[in-house]
Amino acid sequence: MASVAILMLAVSIAPLTVAAEGDTLVAVPSEQLRQIQQELAYLREKEAERSTRENTPLTVASFLDSPCHVGCESATCDSPCVACDACRMADCDSQGGLCGCLCHGCVRPICPAPCVDCPRVTMLSPYFNINVFGALKLDMIFSNPRSVSESVPFFLAPTSASGYEESTVSIHARQSTIGAAFSGPEFGGFQSGGQMIAMFFNDNVIQDTYGFLPLQAYGELKNEQWRFSAGLQFDVFAPGIPTVLPFSALAASGNVGNSFRGQLRLERFFNPSSEVQWTAQMALSEPVNSTIDPTFRLLEDNGWPNVEGRIALGLGERSGALSLRPFEMGLSGVVGELRSTAVPNPPVFADVWGGAVDFRAAFNKSFGVLGEVYTGKALGTYNGAILQNINSVTLEGVRSSGGFIETYLYLSRRLHTHIGYGIDDPNDDDLPDTLAAAARTKNQTYYTNLLWDVNQTFRIGFEFAYRDTEYKSTLLRDNQGAGFHTQLQWSF
Repeated sequence: MASVAILMLAVSIAPLTVAAEGDTLVAVPSEQLRQIQQELAYLREKEAERSTRENTPLTVASFLDSPCHVGCESATCDSPCVACDACRMADCDSQGGLCGCLCHGCVRPICPAPCVDCPRVTMLSPYFNINVFGALKLDMIFSNPRSVSESVPFFLAPTSASGYEESTVSIHARQSTIGAAFSGPEFGGFQSGGQMIAMFFNDNVIQDTYGFLPLQAYGELKNEQWRFSAGLQFDVFAPGIPTVLPFSALAASGNVGNSFRGQLRLERFFNPSSEVQWTAQMALSEPVNSTIDPTFRLLEDNGWPNVEGRIALGLGERSGALSLRPFEMGLSGVVGELRSTAVPNPPVFADVWGGAVDFRAAFNKSFGVLGEVYTGKALGTYNGAILQNINSVTLEGVRSSGGFIETYLYLSRRLHTHIGYGIDDPNDDDLPDTLAAAARTKNQTYYTNLLWDVNQTFRIGFEFAYRDTEYKSTLLRDNQGAGFHTQLQWSF
């Protein structure tokens, strides 16, 4: 293709004059001719490089010397500082807000990676674009009591009856994330697209092993009023989530929902004004999700999908990278059915239902609060009831209630802290008291963290958490204690 382009360009610049309409000759300006000659030289150079690459065997030495490795000259890091006046014009406060600059200091842009003169990611379909993103994370977790699991704490194991040492440490990178966002053609008034996200857990998060765990894999059609989506998605039910370092995110300690399951979803948006939005969501979803705890695989669906729904009110102008409104409150619910078959006994059916209220309020650019409360039955696969679905003896569903609350404060644009509390409280009467069942009657977590976004790509996080887990059997001792979590994150 490059050879054809060179030939055509060479023919086009051969004459110094061009025949116009009526056989009138018009001279080519010298500046335009110079530019055409430069383009021709550039194309000849690229054609020579391509020919050399095609005719040269690929070796380690040739790769290290190739343009793909060494790159070309990239932008410098000598851009001027962001002026404080510009920050104030962007409506920042004196301590630095969320406008993209620091008013109390000078921020230089980080140097971009070298550009490379070789093919990028290409799509088989010419109608889609793809953006790859992710984060590399190292998590270091130190805990005085033994948690379940050590690398992703959900709750605490019973205290050792013999008084043995329980302190644990886990250093891993399983929370590293890889993802891709797809953007496709617009048709029928809808923009097509989708997203895929995965982490390096296996299909049993409680085990300390590596694997590949899909979190999101869906396609969508959307416009300003509607959104249709299908695939692996987070729950419509109880979508609130605290800002904590572990992947567990207070699951089994008050934060229900946020599990990921196959789902067909419909959403409708109503905007009476630019500062008011009503959101209605409905989904048909997979009844049994066994990713967190493999014992959930003992359950069966009863031939019907779960039905999830939510209605929410958002107030205020959208802002931030996630385009959130300062205030939002939602009411959500889920209904479904589980089946347990204990041969030779007949199957036992357990109703699944839940209701939740989630809220978020930003009082200003630096301070806000968010939280969620829930109640329901057989919500273990929705991260409720301390991951307990049914009574292992009666096979009836376990009722539970709980929630979490968090307050956050941005000390500066890049330094913020989050303080919160979560509790999960199953109904004691619904739990078996046998030793083998190891039924958990209450689990609560207090936490505080400090997150430092050093720049656009690098974050350092520190978190202190105090957990308290209670057991129903008198032979299993309750456990409580502190844990410390440090995380290093490189985002791309």
